[in-house]
Amino acid sequence: MLVKLDVMERGDKKPLENPGADAFLKKMGGEKSGLPFIVFLDKNGKKLADSNVLPGGNNIGYPVASEEIKAFDNLLGKTAPRMTAAQRAQIAGYLKEKAARR
Repeated sequence: MLVKLDVMERGDKKPLENPGADAFLKKMGGEKSGLPFIVFLDKNGKKLADSNVLPGGNNIGYPVASEEIKAFDNLLGKTAPRMTAAQRAQIAGYLKEKAARR
């Protein structure tokens, strides 16, 4: 399941934030990571991994660079054991295609 939380909004967009999302972001270690920040949880809400996996603990963000896409693929491999290599390759291919259009 994917859950999107709005945080760090500014100005007239501030009311769009989800109540408590900033505290959740901080609890998961993403308050200084930039957005998007991705966290993977198990069925009980325990943190399995997050997107701070680049050198120096930096955030992948939206993966467009080859090292970001590879790191995201590795995260999927660790956190989505039922996802096949072919399915992960399809996601990586999509991300590479989007990156090429930028």
